[in-house]
Amino acid sequence: MAILPPMRGGFRTIALGAGIGWAVVVLVTLTQAGNPVDAWCYYGADPADPYRLDQCFMYSPPVALVMDGVRAAMPFEAFAFLLRAAELVVLIAVTGPALGLALLIPAVAIELNAANINLLIVGAVLIGFRYPWAWAFVALTKVTPGVGMLWFAVRREWRNFAIALIATGAIALGSWLVAPELWRGYLAGLGGSPDSSIWLIWWRLPLAALVVVWGARNDHRWALIVAVFLAMPRWYFLSPVILVGLFPLVRLPRPLPRPTLAALRTPIRLRPARSARTVPAAAARTASGAASMGRARPGP
Repeated sequence: MAILPPMRGGFRTIALGAGIGWAVVVLVTLTQAGNPVDAWCYYGADPADPYRLDQCFMYSPPVALVMDGVRAAMPFEAFAFLLRAAELVVLIAVTGPALGLALLIPAVAIELNAANINLLIVGAVLIGFRYPWAWAFVALTKVTPGVGMLWFAVRREWRNFAIALIATGAIALGSWLVAPELWRGYLAGLGGSPDSSIWLIWWRLPLAALVVVWGARNDHRWALIVAVFLAMPRWYFLSPVILVGLFPLVRLPRPLPRPTLAALRTPIRLRPARSARTVPAAAARTASGAASMGRARPGP
């Protein structure tokens, strides 16, 4: 299913090609003139103490260990480019021929400029329907959207639920064995910068769990995307980009039939209006028919 109505093959290909071309232009423009502030939060964290309160790195120790390898492998500019490119690949896969429309969404533009990982979260959630281990990426980065794993428990898909939990736990345990001090700093810093907005996670997270349960019981996959959006640790201007995940899961009803080229070529045929002389004749025929039926009817 998709938000946009089905397209003909040729138009679909043209729309997808134009969208990809535009995406390349966006990537080149942002590489030259963008401001990847979130990418710097990941890359610029102090390897010795990534969870200092004067820094903006807030992801779990497995991510911190991965970033140590990234810093050793490439400069920041290459990392920001690859992160944006990965997000655009997810956007192309999720939206398809609606890519051009998706690039007009303000939250998408902000996400790509800042080089966050929210579109990668979307990709992990969608992949997670078939490969539950993908939820490890969600839980070990944004943490609270991991409530979406309840989807498997509610549906009694115990194997998938176990895979998601074991994958997350195994990666977390491995990082703790490698760098236990990172976990101490991470857990101590979780409440170091409280959210001062009204969109506090303490009331959004239970609501997200209810949406997951409702969606799982009624087989509405799109509800999982909404729940992940509700469960984001904090809401920023770019947070609604999570809802891009609705593109492959929701189809809106069509209020009118779709016009086709064949219909446009077909001439419109109008019925000729009845003349005043034909109306009495038709009435006379109707009256004579009724009289004959009355004569044929047997008496009581």
